[in-house]
Amino acid sequence: MRTSSIALALAVMLSTIACSTPDLTPGGEKVIASPNPPAANCTRLDRVVGRGGGSFGGEFVANEDLIEYATNDARNLAAELGGNYLQTDPPQLGQADGTTTTATVSGTAYKCP
Repeated sequence: MRTSSIALALAVMLSTIACSTPDLTPGGEKVIASPNPPAANCTRLDRVVGRGGGSFGGEFVANEDLIEYATNDARNLAAELGGNYLQTDPPQLGQADGTTTTATVSGTAYKCP
């Protein structure tokens, strides 16, 4: 009986993880993410790499949610640098055992007036 209780608790925990993506920080909410280049008067800050998913639970999350998770992470990192614009590269999906488990969104953070 104890094993089934543990299995049920684990299933509930994984379904909770699978249904959510990380929130944007207050600064990350202000960062515009786009594949388009920024305006000419923007200052380049640095490259950032946002990550979503992982080897534990990532296979239970839809690809779109993994990408959102990674984009949120990248926007939060851009905000930490003082940026308000993120020029993104196409998302990359990673696999383990034939199942998508991670997403990576990289890009360049800019400070625009």
